[in-house]
Amino acid sequence: MVRSFTALFLSFFSCLLTAGELRLIPDPQGTNDLQLSDLGNGEWEVRTTGADPYLLLKTDGAALDLRATPMLSLEYFSTTGVGRTLVFLGPAIDVPHMITVDMGRREGWGEFAVDLRETLERPQGPVTSMRLTLGQGPGVVARLRNFRAREAIGQELRLAASRTARLEADAAHAERLRAYFSKEFPARITKVSASAGTITVEGKLGHAGRDCQLAEVPMWEDVTALKIPASLHGLDPDDAGNFKVSISRAAVEDREPLLSGWAVVRMSDGVPELLSAMRYVEDQIPRADLPAAKPRSKKGIGGCPFDHPDMQELGIASVTLNIILNELLHAEAGPGRTPHVFAGRTWHTEDAAVARYDRDMKIAAENGWMVSAIVLLPPVRNAPENAWIREAAHPEADPGAGFVLPDFTSKTGVNAYAAAMNFVTQRYSRPDGQYGRVHHWIMHNEINSGFFWASAGQKTDLTYMDLYQKSMRVACLLARQYDPNAKPLISLEHCWGRRADVRGYAGRDLMEHMVSFGHREGDFPWAIAHHPYPQDIFNPRTWEDSQATFDFATPYLTYRNIEVLDAWARQERVRYRGQPREIQLTEQGLNSPDYSEKSLRDQAAGMAYAWEKIAPLDTVTAFQYHLWADDRGEGGLRLGLRKFGDDPQDSHGIKPIWHLYKALGTEGGAAASQPYLEVVGAKAWDEVRFHGEVKK
Repeated sequence: MVRSFTALFLSFFSCLLTAGELRLIPDPQGTNDLQLSDLGNGEWEVRTTGADPYLLLKTDGAALDLRATPMLSLEYFSTTGVGRTLVFLGPAIDVPHMITVDMGRREGWGEFAVDLRETLERPQGPVTSMRLTLGQGPGVVARLRNFRAREAIGQELRLAASRTARLEADAAHAERLRAYFSKEFPARITKVSASAGTITVEGKLGHAGRDCQLAEVPMWEDVTALKIPASLHGLDPDDAGNFKVSISRAAVEDREPLLSGWAVVRMSDGVPELLSAMRYVEDQIPRADLPAAKPRSKKGIGGCPFDHPDMQELGIASVTLNIILNELLHAEAGPGRTPHVFAGRTWHTEDAAVARYDRDMKIAAENGWMVSAIVLLPPVRNAPENAWIREAAHPEADPGAGFVLPDFTSKTGVNAYAAAMNFVTQRYSRPDGQYGRVHHWIMHNEINSGFFWASAGQKTDLTYMDLYQKSMRVACLLARQYDPNAKPLISLEHCWGRRADVRGYAGRDLMEHMVSFGHREGDFPWAIAHHPYPQDIFNPRTWEDSQATFDFATPYLTYRNIEVLDAWARQERVRYRGQPREIQLTEQGLNSPDYSEKSLRDQAAGMAYAWEKIAPLDTVTAFQYHLWADDRGEGGLRLGLRKFGDDPQDSHGIKPIWHLYKALGTEGGAAASQPYLEVVGAKAWDEVRFHGEVKK
């Protein structure tokens, strides 16, 4: 569902950028070692076949103006990844006129842009063509569209100008974080709790001395380079050095102290010396004791209209739903808007957008479905000057990304983001259930590929997670004011021990950082939203995934080795207050390469296999299938339980996997799965389950 939305969003955006650009056209006669196929609707498929695969892009005869349109832009979708890509500007095929970039794996349509001014030499004469070398050998499969040269937008100009300084600052921040995690501090914050009106901080001074104070560290501050604390509070320790301080939340008007961290400091000439690690609120008294979500089965879905009869026919127990925060808040009043006050500032909600979400939430509540909402922030792009997203989006986010992280570098950014999150968590956690309920909050999307799905610019994995875990905490702290059982979920795709792109991260590294932040700054009940697509998302025969191994270093975490994630979540150091981390499989499906009998049978067999793998894992509480129906915006994938809606022979026709999915989780599930044992190559489903010990 996220992918489909992104495809539509980017397609709409590309239609808007018609002025100040030059269209580029692939030349089928200008290729080498690749097959170039015109798929219609402006899409092209590339399959590389040799050692020097390239294609030629031509203008319609007009020359490229590097001053006016310096950015080569295209959208691509590639589950193999393209790898190293060479752009030769103009007719000269040489190093002075070459730009080297990397086009990584991308399981969703997204823009890719190259600044053509980065060649060592400017081309001689007018430029009416350029050559793209896509990868370094055979085996690359990619879909491409919307080739053009366009002007550089404001964010690209700003990021290009500050790139060196940003990378140096980020590397220094990563070094400080590593030192912070390993440091033995003399003092310790032992507990931070909250009620509706008060934050209570307890701690022990140890050998820090008595000339200490308690410092408030808002999320926009860097605790590793702390400057002026937002507030300072005196300490009155007992003889053993224990202290307890209460802070009024109501007395603070320009921020929400619930979201702040707290640390012991010593002030010297107005500069704080950090004497303890920072700690966030870990316990709260909620306004109501809402019951925990207990879906009647693991069977869920994403992308099906909530009022469609299939929701009942399939026996759905849980759903995912995108919440696009950009749609909800405005900085200014206007017709059809309602005031919403947060941290002393009045925002204005978009009533029509809120009503659309209310409708779906109410349907979910009426049917008893567990709702896990996916929180998304599309980038600024051409948003109006007073738009909420201009304050909330991270200032270093890639303008070509599908979605972005919030801004945790400024007070304005944190307050804007928290205002939106407070609105949705409060509204969809009411004791009377007037607007329905969101039970859990999936924070952003597939952060292994955060450069596209949740961008904050080029970051190390540690500095990226410093930002991401703050977003998780915002959701947790705000939601658990209203619902003591709400959880934020970390969103990961199937790359675990490897990076799908040089700009991305290994899932395991991000998870280890998540654990470290909890140990250092206070743990909270985060859960896991994993997407265990097959190793090759186009191939439904996931039991053949050769790089899905049974160890914590496995390159991929797919249906084949899902037991690895279960084992990881059960580790003592990973648990939350003694309990394994909850796992929801919130976006995954099986592809039918076409509608042939074999493809449809393989797709259903993959589903039977996946279900039997997760059935005995009690850490896995939900499996939300993606998608309900095949979608043209998914780069040629046919993941649906039904066929394409525009299929000329069988619009939204039911596939065999639909019948199987209906039966799963019911008394008829075993009989429905039985015919697929032969496809998988097993005599009984217990044979496909891993019974050994996962290697650490």
